[in-house]
Amino acid sequence: MRLIDYMDRKLIFLDLQAHSKDEAITEIVRRMEEKQVVRDVPYLLEEIFSRESRGGTSLGNGVAIPHARVKSVDRIVIAMARLSAGVSFCAEDRQPVRIVFILITPLEKLNEYLRVLAGLSKFLKDKKMLKRLFAVDSVPGAWELFESLEFTAGK
Repeated sequence: MRLIDYMDRKLIFLDLQAHSKDEAITEIVRRMEEKQVVRDVPYLLEEIFSRESRGGTSLGNGVAIPHARVKSVDRIVIAMARLSAGVSFCAEDRQPVRIVFILITPLEKLNEYLRVLAGLSKFLKDKKMLKRLFAVDSVPGAWELFESLEFTAGK
């Protein structure tokens, strides 16, 4: 499975306004609900923030992957947002985060979830690709970038 198989153009949000990590996560999840991809937003946010409290999800280099396993989705979903200004995710490298991928997974898909998270993490550590992602100027441009990548989530 390719990571792009878990993505959707309507879940790419460029130049999102947020002043904090919590505000960024909340706004992305709210937009996911608007696009009818997730439901039960209070529960979803509670699970994401609970996971964040156990350890930050920043990978460094201005990127974070908040994630949660929940009962309110029936498939793995990835949303991507680029923030107009960086926010603190308490990263070890102390760089503000400007790219956020939210990964939501059904409770029963643990193995697939771990493969997707590992694949996404690996691809987001490629500095050349990150430079292109920070520079993309449109949703179609971001989608084209994701389609051009050869990254997989296992199997």
